[in-house]
Amino acid sequence: MPDHSSPADRTAMADADPIDDILERWSSQARKGYFEMLLLARVSAGRAYGYQIVASLKHAPGFANLAEGTVYPVLSRMKKDGLVTAEWVAEETGAPRKYYTITERGRQTLDRMRQVWTRMGDVLNAQGVNS
Repeated sequence: MPDHSSPADRTAMADADPIDDILERWSSQARKGYFEMLLLARVSAGRAYGYQIVASLKHAPGFANLAEGTVYPVLSRMKKDGLVTAEWVAEETGAPRKYYTITERGRQTLDRMRQVWTRMGDVLNAQGVNS
């Protein structure tokens, strides 16, 4: 089959590192895997409203482009699961804000998540991945 791509296209394809694509997919899946734990840990640090939570999480490695639309559905699910509470608070200026607070069940869940995270690290260490 003849190649109809331009010389510039062929150069760009040759320069693209397939390992970068693989690592980006892997990193994306890893972030999805620990995002709930990170979010719950942030809420455990103290009562906060959604924008505060998003702004804080954007400082975590790999989350600089975190969208608010990613956080709110997870917070909603955590509320439904009894991990956090949500309370509307009227502000002196501006619109009311919904503040999130971790519950005892949320703290227990976070503790167990941390245990799982530690065990995963132990498995990786045992296999020489972190050496």
